[in-house]
Amino acid sequence: MKRIITTFFVVAVAATYSFGQNNISADASDSWIGYMNVFDLPADGGAYQFGSSWEVPALKTTLDVPGNTITLQPNFNTYAENPGDAFWIDQTTMEGNKQLEALTFVEPGATFNDVDLTFSGSVSSYDLDSGYTAQFFIKALDPANGYADSLSGSKVFDLPTSGVFSVSATAAELPAGLLVQYGFSITGPNANPANETTLGSIVVAAVDASISEANPFGSLMTYPNPATELLSLSSEIEIDSYNVFSTTGQLLLAGSYKGSIDISSLQSGTYFIEVLSGELKETLSFVKK
Repeated sequence: MKRIITTFFVVAVAATYSFGQNNISADASDSWIGYMNVFDLPADGGAYQFGSSWEVPALKTTLDVPGNTITLQPNFNTYAENPGDAFWIDQTTMEGNKQLEALTFVEPGATFNDVDLTFSGSVSSYDLDSGYTAQFFIKALDPANGYADSLSGSKVFDLPTSGVFSVSATAAELPAGLLVQYGFSITGPNANPANETTLGSIVVAAVDASISEANPFGSLMTYPNPATELLSLSSEIEIDSYNVFSTTGQLLLAGSYKGSIDISSLQSGTYFIEVLSGELKETLSFVKK
């Protein structure tokens, strides 16, 4: 788990401070858990059938620890292991007969309660078939309410087809007693392994990497972070301009950099700022209080 307890979350650098913020970048070596929810197909009414814990590889999630990538695919083993079972395979069409929600997630424990949390990553490859939905999320399950998500799905978003993604929850949204989770889901019909290549996959990577000597920005950072009215940038080279984006990629602010940026018009939350100097650009994130 890449846990950076800080309000500085810089895409270009991983560091540790102590300001009460859990910034998590998708990490293949994290303690991932698998869970599968099984439904009837939407065409058959979509009724919930059952849910159970699965080994992560059985979901068809591949954790490449040396390469630090996470590959998400449709599920194939329920089809491959049950060729004559009408529950899993329509024996007339020979198509998958169940809608599966494959959840790959981390439960970081009680230390993540009452602390702001941001979960981020970067989609480096996306050719998943349009019949499947891929999402990333933060959830806060309530044991006193049948483990329902106390956030009511408000922190569940579709994965972008490329680039950085991020979702945040405040300390107030993650009180003690709730089970915090962050991770991914792939939803769609159980698939014939013969179609694995055509159904595609998504490859997710971390967004934080060590600064190399070739990085011309050097120790680029935002300050203060969190910020309220004005945001400033620190860089070893002159900054020309900036673009501020929401976590869903919407351009919100842009302009020439004059020593600070007026962010008073932004709502509280996490944002990405693209910093430009000539042909060079770098992206990092900040929190608006």
